[in-house]
Amino acid sequence: MPRWIPWRLSLGVAMVALLACGSGSYAKQVVFSSDSDGNSEIFVMNSDGSGVRQLTENEATDFDPAWSPSGGEVVFSSDRDGDFEIFVMNSDGSGVRQLTENDAGDFDPAWSPTGEKIVFVSHRDGDSAIFTVDADGFDAHRLSEDGPPAGSDNGPEWSPDGKAIAFFSDRDGDSEIFVMNSDGSGVRQLTENSDLDLYPLWSPDGKAIAFFSNRDGDLEMFVMNADGSDASTLGHSDLWFDWLD
Repeated sequence: MPRWIPWRLSLGVAMVALLACGSGSYAKQVVFSSDSDGNSEIFVMNSDGSGVRQLTENEATDFDPAWSPSGGEVVFSSDRDGDFEIFVMNSDGSGVRQLTENDAGDFDPAWSPTGEKIVFVSHRDGDSAIFTVDADGFDAHRLSEDGPPAGSDNGPEWSPDGKAIAFFSDRDGDSEIFVMNSDGSGVRQLTENSDLDLYPLWSPDGKAIAFFSNRDGDLEMFVMNADGSDASTLGHSDLWFDWLD
């Protein structure tokens, strides 16, 4: 079956994300993190597993990599300055620059479809909240609600048209899938059950959302309409989850 979008796997030491957009050779490459050399570094390889190249090499923990829409840059999280912050580098590992700086932790970055902004998770306000920052590092601000019914918000993903951000949160007592406008307004809960619903990922046309859930007793991939209706399982997987068509 053809893959809609990428593998984001957890295989002990590796997290893998296949470029969903971009063109040319980048469309056939995978960026991932691995601790195979003793600490977590960023690597890239061809989608068939060949041509593995290491992009970072230092004593810090580099992880959570994601391609820019053009494929020319990689955003990632690292503690190379002492705290986990958001960094960007060229696709060959050169030109590393730091986008965020605070005493808390910044994680899980994802590019907007235009490449102008990056959404990420931060603990800078004492809770796990969703922020955006311009791709040049300016204008970082919080999107998640502050105060009730705020909870721990994680796993933000832009919709293909850039108008919405899906995420998962425990703001209703357990982990559910939510969506909000790209400015943080209009938060809507898409799933509601007593189990864990995690890591939403949009279909390329924005009409559906895949996610990971243990609602059937073990961790499985599910897909639902973008309004939360008609959720159905895609089957059991040891992967975190991914779109399959």
